[in-house]
Amino acid sequence: MNTLRILFITTAFPPYEFSEALVNAKLVVSLKNEGMDIQVLARPASTYYAATWSDTWSSIRGQIHYPEIRKRSYLNDVLLTVKGLFYYKFPVEGIRWGIEAEKLAHKLHKDKPFDLVMSRMPSLFPHLLGIRLAKFWDIPIVANWNDPTDDIRPLGNPVSAKNSFLFKYISRRVFAQAHMNTFPSEGLYHHFLNTNLKGLYAKTEIVPHIGFYPDFTLDYKPGPIPRVAHAGNMLDNIQLDFLLESLRSLVQKGIDFEFHVFGVIQEKFLPEIESMGLKKFIVIHKPLEYAQMTRRLAEFDFLIILEAQYPEGILMLSKLSDYASLKKPIIAISPKNGVTADYFANENGFYLLDNTDRKQIENGLEKLFLDFPNTIQPSHENRLWSAVDPIRVVEQYKRIFKGLLKQGTFVKDKWGNRSNA
Repeated sequence: MNTLRILFITTAFPPYEFSEALVNAKLVVSLKNEGMDIQVLARPASTYYAATWSDTWSSIRGQIHYPEIRKRSYLNDVLLTVKGLFYYKFPVEGIRWGIEAEKLAHKLHKDKPFDLVMSRMPSLFPHLLGIRLAKFWDIPIVANWNDPTDDIRPLGNPVSAKNSFLFKYISRRVFAQAHMNTFPSEGLYHHFLNTNLKGLYAKTEIVPHIGFYPDFTLDYKPGPIPRVAHAGNMLDNIQLDFLLESLRSLVQKGIDFEFHVFGVIQEKFLPEIESMGLKKFIVIHKPLEYAQMTRRLAEFDFLIILEAQYPEGILMLSKLSDYASLKKPIIAISPKNGVTADYFANENGFYLLDNTDRKQIENGLEKLFLDFPNTIQPSHENRLWSAVDPIRVVEQYKRIFKGLLKQGTFVKDKWGNRSNA
């Protein structure tokens, strides 16, 4: 019986570690552990928490390919761009990389044919490349939509009319031509349907971000004061004023705690932290490599989500899947309605505080810190963990793959030899 062979195309993958890259890598590792042969085409990233290879990804390192754009003259770059426009039809970022990636993809396919393509955001370009290759090879493609495009990103920066048109046109083309579209949340799916995909119908499934099973013992013991950890950068999309004001109020009431941030924080808040008398209570660490980060998070009493003040939380934040894997109480300072709120509703050990209500943030944190260490812990089979459990997510993808490979010319006998429909 043949092994299912998948070409996985993305712009975010280790060794460049940040949220989208980690979601992609965890999925590839989990699918490989199920016996699938996955080859990854990716691009080097300029934004990341870490950029050196770690043992975490050693089992898939030989399957990750970074097509190189050779140094060329200005004229050759122009000619390559024109060629890219002929190939992909759109003046989008990544088309020169796409030509090199396509060459490598055809070589890999010639050596051993692929059965299926998976294309993954944050960029739309992997979808364009994936659809082109899937048509060449007459195989199905699964397109994943991890993020809003910039033109429909809540609270995002303004986008030019030209770029907005391109995002919409490409999104509609990809969504209609993919054999299956996956979204991590119903909220994001409906946001696309209400904006760039209005009036379209295509095969779609909701597949949450994948969690992990820790390879270390979760033998945590509470200390004398509550310790809270946030993993990830706190940049311009996060409103910290209400949180800082709430923490200052708790300090003034004599409540002791530690708040640890692993990542980059907006520079404008650094002097505020000091002037508000919080320097002793807020500890800022450099970003850590993924395995180190997860081990460190296991040492804390609470894990915290800080979400932007969207009218509604449409995103499934990638760190939710990692937090859920560590079976810790989670505090979410998030929109009162949306994806995070739905996961937390009526669940023990999950605490949602409306990020537009400073008093609720203060009162919620005060109660949790005063109740510590008698904090209610999440139940073993809570709603969030049930959604991100790697077993469940992999089974969902296996069902999707099997269904696609049984349609039309994409027929395989029990994941084995292909035959015509």
